[in-house]
Amino acid sequence: MKNKKLFAILTLVCFMMTLMPVAAFAAQTPGVANDGNSYAFTNDDELDTITADAITAGEADVAEFKLRMADYQNTPNATTNTLYVWVTKDGSSVPVESAEIAYDEALSRRVLMGTNKVYTLTKTTPGFSDGTGFYVGFYAPGTYRVYVSTEEPTLENGKISNASIFGTTNNKIVVNAGNVASKYYKADVTVPNAVNATDGSNNSLTVSPVTGTNNYMVKNVDAGSVIGLSANPTGTNLPVVVKANNVEEKTIELDLFVMNGTAKNTLPNKTLKIEPVGSIDTDVTTVTTDMLGHASFKVSGKYEGLYKIYVSSGQFDFTINVQVGSTAANTIKCTDEPKNPIDILGEKDLSCMKFKMYDINGNVVDPSSVNSLAQGWHKAANSDNKAVQYMGENVDATGYVAIVSQPSASKLTNKDLTFNGTNIVTSKAITVEGTYEFKVVLDNGNYATATVEVKEFTKATELVLEYPGSVELGATVDFNDLYWLDANKVEKKAYTTTTNTNNNNKHVAKVSLAATGYAVANFDANSGTLTVKTDEKYVGSEITITAVDERNNLIATATVKVANDAKELKFATKTAQVDVNNKIRVEIVDEDGNVVALGSKNAIQGSAVTEISYVILDKPEGAKVFANTVADTKDKVTTDGYFEMNLTSNKIGNVAVQAVVKYSYMQQDAATNKQVNVVKYYTGTQIFAVGNGSVGDVVVMSIGSHEVIVNDKKATIDAAPMIQNDRTFVPFRALAEAFGAEVAYDEATQAVTAKLNGVEVVMTIGSATYTVNGAEKTADVAPFINGSRTMVPVRFAAEAFGIKVIPTYNPDGTTADILFNL
Repeated sequence: MKNKKLFAILTLVCFMMTLMPVAAFAAQTPGVANDGNSYAFTNDDELDTITADAITAGEADVAEFKLRMADYQNTPNATTNTLYVWVTKDGSSVPVESAEIAYDEALSRRVLMGTNKVYTLTKTTPGFSDGTGFYVGFYAPGTYRVYVSTEEPTLENGKISNASIFGTTNNKIVVNAGNVASKYYKADVTVPNAVNATDGSNNSLTVSPVTGTNNYMVKNVDAGSVIGLSANPTGTNLPVVVKANNVEEKTIELDLFVMNGTAKNTLPNKTLKIEPVGSIDTDVTTVTTDMLGHASFKVSGKYEGLYKIYVSSGQFDFTINVQVGSTAANTIKCTDEPKNPIDILGEKDLSCMKFKMYDINGNVVDPSSVNSLAQGWHKAANSDNKAVQYMGENVDATGYVAIVSQPSASKLTNKDLTFNGTNIVTSKAITVEGTYEFKVVLDNGNYATATVEVKEFTKATELVLEYPGSVELGATVDFNDLYWLDANKVEKKAYTTTTNTNNNNKHVAKVSLAATGYAVANFDANSGTLTVKTDEKYVGSEITITAVDERNNLIATATVKVANDAKELKFATKTAQVDVNNKIRVEIVDEDGNVVALGSKNAIQGSAVTEISYVILDKPEGAKVFANTVADTKDKVTTDGYFEMNLTSNKIGNVAVQAVVKYSYMQQDAATNKQVNVVKYYTGTQIFAVGNGSVGDVVVMSIGSHEVIVNDKKATIDAAPMIQNDRTFVPFRALAEAFGAEVAYDEATQAVTAKLNGVEVVMTIGSATYTVNGAEKTADVAPFINGSRTMVPVRFAAEAFGIKVIPTYNPDGTTADILFNL
């Protein structure tokens, strides 16, 4: 009986088991899931067991697990198409972003995260279909769990729901916080004066003002970011601003961290390298974060310009742009005084006179750019008629305006005048003809005067039209000036100026304009805007622009030469003085050496942008060498084909500088009728001999040229340097006398003797043997006579006197110039 009862129970159990799905048993196996038809396997039916010693946040030593599709017989390529993988912090249902799934251990072949912070793996995903496996990397420390499902999970209140998961037995991963990979660092950077900042891709970073200060915090700065991109900002995107006095210091603070989901994990005891580039100094070269991940350093500047600070720790780096502005005005000059009488009767316009102020280092105090950079030059029309603030602070960059002399009938008083940093401004119209002289005085007593003769314009007797002398193919240019003169040479503008919707000035001529020449692509008769064709066959041709005043029966013409495309940059000098802010003209030239104005080069008004940068290729050991663009000359690139470079070096020697002009503009594509961005680069390299300015310190000779430069002054020699048998020879007398040596030639022995600073050198024609203070030496080539001059091997002759020789080379490798520096 008992046997029958037991049999009945066993029969019932077996029957019930036939009703139970296979999954009920299969799901008990760690790491295996059953959707009724297919399975997903991990390596050895489980995830790798990872300990704190096995993985560090963000490193390449990541956790590995394998997943592949198989049926219940473990046959690959089953019918299930998709698996879903996500990572949470241990004990939580909230998926995190601080982990990443990839096909390879370096995390370079990443699986893209889908919705709800979940990675989607399909049969075609590499590493999944072939069973080679996946890697999960972590960017923040903590204890994590990796989950896998055949069902796409949903997110409710930030937590995963509605998903059947499997493989939960050995899916815990512990991530050590000891060594977070530096490429995953981020920083919050507090900078003075910087209103906005963007990274290198122009994606905006979050910027917030710091309460109670003029500082701003740039948040979530990651590797490659740039704080303060703009070199000529207009109210946003600003660099750090310091005065050019080497005294004022601005403090830059940073907080270093890594992201753990939406939380920030601070990084204490991390060392960052601080590298200032340009005419700026920092108080430290490295900083170490404290227990809260905080660090700070200070920056100061001497010479005006835009410079950079590179901050780095391992693979984490970012750039801070620093604008060094001029400090208190020390001197002032009138830079533009009208050469003709001006017709301004009944007007308040004294813009015909322009002034520039300079600080003690020779930097231009530029009120317009300072206003953009630091909410700075605020001219107050107070009772003293003073400009009372500079760079947002009360300083001595102030000026008084006074009338030195004026016609006796004029009622203009000093209180009617103010100075805006560039021009004298009147509150009353000028109503009396005659000569006016004005004075602008700085607080330190230095002043500048300007004179203008005011006359009523009568009848026009002459029309004057001015354009750039030469432009490159495809360039777009406007006239530089257009005005009438009457019989008394009184000047009056023959155009008006309007401002378009993009805040760009546009000229409208009061006379008729026309352009002739095969190279004309387009000409606007109202504004005088000329566009040149791009075909090279027009190089060397000329375009004539004619202005016609029918009412006064006057004609004026201007000629524009079409040059080759601008090819390179040419420096106006090869010498500089030590510890001086040398201003060096740099021209944009074509292959024939013609200076080329780039023009606006665009059909879309106001889209042209000029960026100028410099690389110091060589310098004396330990020297601080800086190069930047003189701010008020950058626009000359488009109108006149040149700009000015500031170059400073605190040591005597040879400095090699490469300048790069990036010129970009928007252009309408004729085929697609879409706007396209055109970018062009022009570059040039020059070796500068930096001396102390005394006679004979720096000499520059050029192969085949009878011109020699001695300390930046040109002279003529009767024998040119030459190359013979792959050797460079120079005229001995010219070289020695340029350095102040005494030279004598003995025709009987054909020996030439030079004495300089107690050193006597004797060389003999046709002999490779020479003497230095009686000591015999041997050169590898001998001097020879060329015409009536002794030509000596350049290096042996110069170095015998202790003169350093630096050659520069042509593109074909031959010597171009020889720089001698004593």
